[in-house]
Amino acid sequence: MYPRVTAVIVARNGGDHLQRTLDALAAQTRQPDVIVAVDCASTDDAAQLLAASAPTHLVSLQEKLPFGAAVATGLRVTPPASSEHDWLWLLAQDTAPEPGALEALLGAVEVSPSVAAAGPKLVEWDDRNTIREYGEAMTQFGTAVNLVENELDQAQHDGLSDVLAVSPAGLIVRQSVWDELGGFDPALPVVDDGLDFCVRVRLAGFRVVLVPSARIAIAGDGVAGPNSSRKGRVRRRLIRARRAAQLHRRMVYAPAAAVPIHWLSLVPLAFFRSIGRIVGKEPGAITGEFAAAFRTAFAGIRVSSARRNLARHRVVGWAAIAPLRIPIAEVRRARALKREAAYVTLQGERRDLNFFGGGGAWVVLAAAVLGIALFFPLLGSDALAGGALLPMPSSVGDLWNTLGYGWRDVGLGFVGAADPFAAVLAVFGTLTFWQPSLFLVVLYFAALPLAALGAWMLASRLTQRSSLRAFAALAWAIAPPLLIAMQTGRPAAILAHLLLPWLFFAGLSAARSWAAAGTTALLAAATVACAPSLIPALLVIWVIALVLSRRRFARLIVVLIPSAVLFAPLVWQQALRGAWVSVFADPGVVTESRPVPAWQLALGFPDGMLGGWHAVATALHISGVAPNVVVAVLLAPLAILALLSLFLRGSSRAVLALVVALLGFATAVAATLVSVSVSASVAVLIWPGTGVSLYWLGLVCAAIIGLGAVGRFAALPAFAALATIAIAATPAAIAMPLGVSSVRASDGRTLPAVVTANASSAPRTGTLRLTAQPDGGIGAEVLRGSGATLSGQSTLSSTDRTLSDEERSLATLAGNLSSKSGFDPTQQLKSLGIDYILLAPPVTALGADATPAAKATALRATVALDADAALVPVGPTATGALWSFERGTTDAPPAAQVPPDAGAPWRTIVLAVQAVVIGLILLLSIPTRRTYESLAAESVRRPKGTKKPGGAPAAESDGESEPDSGDEAEDDDDVVDSGSALDADLADDDEPLAWPDEREELSAYDPVDEWDHREPAVARGNGGDSAD
Repeated sequence: MYPRVTAVIVARNGGDHLQRTLDALAAQTRQPDVIVAVDCASTDDAAQLLAASAPTHLVSLQEKLPFGAAVATGLRVTPPASSEHDWLWLLAQDTAPEPGALEALLGAVEVSPSVAAAGPKLVEWDDRNTIREYGEAMTQFGTAVNLVENELDQAQHDGLSDVLAVSPAGLIVRQSVWDELGGFDPALPVVDDGLDFCVRVRLAGFRVVLVPSARIAIAGDGVAGPNSSRKGRVRRRLIRARRAAQLHRRMVYAPAAAVPIHWLSLVPLAFFRSIGRIVGKEPGAITGEFAAAFRTAFAGIRVSSARRNLARHRVVGWAAIAPLRIPIAEVRRARALKREAAYVTLQGERRDLNFFGGGGAWVVLAAAVLGIALFFPLLGSDALAGGALLPMPSSVGDLWNTLGYGWRDVGLGFVGAADPFAAVLAVFGTLTFWQPSLFLVVLYFAALPLAALGAWMLASRLTQRSSLRAFAALAWAIAPPLLIAMQTGRPAAILAHLLLPWLFFAGLSAARSWAAAGTTALLAAATVACAPSLIPALLVIWVIALVLSRRRFARLIVVLIPSAVLFAPLVWQQALRGAWVSVFADPGVVTESRPVPAWQLALGFPDGMLGGWHAVATALHISGVAPNVVVAVLLAPLAILALLSLFLRGSSRAVLALVVALLGFATAVAATLVSVSVSASVAVLIWPGTGVSLYWLGLVCAAIIGLGAVGRFAALPAFAALATIAIAATPAAIAMPLGVSSVRASDGRTLPAVVTANASSAPRTGTLRLTAQPDGGIGAEVLRGSGATLSGQSTLSSTDRTLSDEERSLATLAGNLSSKSGFDPTQQLKSLGIDYILLAPPVTALGADATPAAKATALRATVALDADAALVPVGPTATGALWSFERGTTDAPPAAQVPPDAGAPWRTIVLAVQAVVIGLILLLSIPTRRTYESLAAESVRRPKGTKKPGGAPAAESDGESEPDSGDEAEDDDDVVDSGSALDADLADDDEPLAWPDEREELSAYDPVDEWDHREPAVARGNGGDSAD
């Protein structure tokens, strides 16, 4: 009997592709007997084109129905199937069949009565030599898998015949089977409609085959099958639809006894898969995971209806189609091949970074040798002292216990937020977990090589020349702000200097890679935790990055999250007392710094003494030449190279580098004008050195950009600039060998040995430390246990300029103890839990001796303490004169104890939130290769607004019937990527410094690499799907 074919063509705003489809339909060697055209509320010329083609039936709908619903609506105007030889041919606006397609399809199905559905070979709309999709299947866990996609058609797959399923685009199906099975499942409007229908066809006892000679070009408008647009919002909807379809099919296909188990696992699975999405660099898919889970969980009617439909028509068991399922091992193998293809397609031929061959290792080694030579007196010590250095807690547990929100054991103690710097110390202190204080010693010997390594890596983003990278590494390693911070004992400033190049190294890729964005976020949090004064400058740089990233802003938003979460409790408490500016206070021990004129900051010296040049001039009795002139001349080559970069090739990058330098300089100048911390009776300025470090980094980057434009003549000016920088930094570098550094080796004790020995058995031992002030006053501080630690310091305390009642009472006690009077301190000392009184050496101004007033106060206090009958002299110690007080009990009074509920419930809440956020960002920063199949699907992103060759771009707005959700911002961000902060392009000398590169990032399983940029081949696809 002659077969009767009804072709159904569905259009939804597809005028750009529809005409070609209609022309192809009219050119068929075997014409359909009936043509039903369905227009789904098109707002372009699609309706007119359909009417002009003179179909047998034209159905105009007022709503945008899914493909299956539109087909079912169109078939209502046709009579039901009259025989087994009536067929339906399903087409969409963007499915243009080759002239012999229908004839080939009919030839395949007519010769085999058991075949109820057949699918064509779907090829690219603009490249018919590339197979877009050919056959579908699913794994044992129900994950949909395309058998063939995005491959060059060399007839290598023409032997495929019986398959589990085919795509709905171009599908030819026996009309009686269609009517009996009810068509596509309404619960699968976008994804897996063809897969589910073909599974039901198979279970009804029929076959599904592929017809390689039937070829149909498809554009991927999203009418029949998913939308292939690379728009971020479309891809997010697609991932959500894929997961919802998989869960729906799981609920429908599962045995009745397993349905409750699957239902209960929906939300927990969404949670665990969300973690996997973060690891897989797919944070945009997290909302889709939960949306799909809840949609399936509350879709009881649709699931029940689908299960009844499946059971009613099933004539064979699931074992009959088991051979057509794809083993997980095969899926993994296919994905591995896609990753490899993407690896080659995206980046071309790989080249090494040339770190060893290019001298990078030698530069780091030289910096290490220099560091050992400059700080050799510290070798073998267990801890450091001097400046802002204090020992770390004795155990890792105590180190981490200072985080979040809770009891601050500073002075009399209080409940408050921890400084974010405590988190940085906890992480680094854990590296030497057996003795956390040893980390500071290691830091001093590793600082120079780590600085050189960081700058060398950052320079690799700016130039391919090893000599210029070496120049940047050494110029950063011997930078005056680093050497001065080390000689004055400022660990926070040292860490900030080391982190800055890594922050910019990762930040240059943050807009293109989720992994790089996560890494940048963690580095930014660590940097501002060490140097809060850099927050305004880095925020400005972030805004500039946001502008340059255009529509890839989502990744850059992530950069702010860890810093915001770490600082939020501290900002809140400072704001409550009207001192939000105090957030910018330097963390750690409050250390006085000299006022520094702006011209010295411009020279790169933040100490007010030109890094020791004034002392050199005095010691050598040099007159006639001011030290500032000498230093200015020495640093002139660096400044000249930086400024010349504005007029040479690559000036756009130089402008950005100099903007960074300007922001650093502005930060340093502002720091010299703001005092938010207090040390005893002295207001302390913010340390300008971290701003100078940022300023120096911008200058070095601009200089190597300028040197890169000079070409082969760059070696001489680079060497000259480096030599003069080394000479300028020499006085600061050799301070420790000359014995004029503030830093010294220590045994880790800040209190006398008798106190620390007593504290080992009584952790709440109290020591009242009295210190004579330069103005003749007396400072008082209560120390518990073995004394103060670096991670236990709090800017909430150091920036508080008001005294509580307890502190006023303590001040009265200190005044009475340091002067002869009839005052009996016994009761007050007992209530405070004081066991020892330590009279520390008088406070001195920078580089000066104790004032006469301070000496007089210290002498008066010594006489008064000796005369106090309640105190027992212990004697002089390395930290001052010591007296003991016998309280009569070893139990700590209430004032000396830590309240058991200190900080509750906020301590738990703050720690939980910070831990979750940092943990998620850490997962995001982990490099992965999981999503290479998505990269292989579309290795080149077309710029916005460009059309595909020979046609218009795929439709975006009508790819699915579901409305947009609030989380689907209008942007071009990819939903997934596997890029890493260590795996970005290394710039040519004329490339822009920032983020305009449109290429995707690779994964960073390998070391940092330099890539040979070649014209990549274009591969397209649906981005893949992930199994449970």
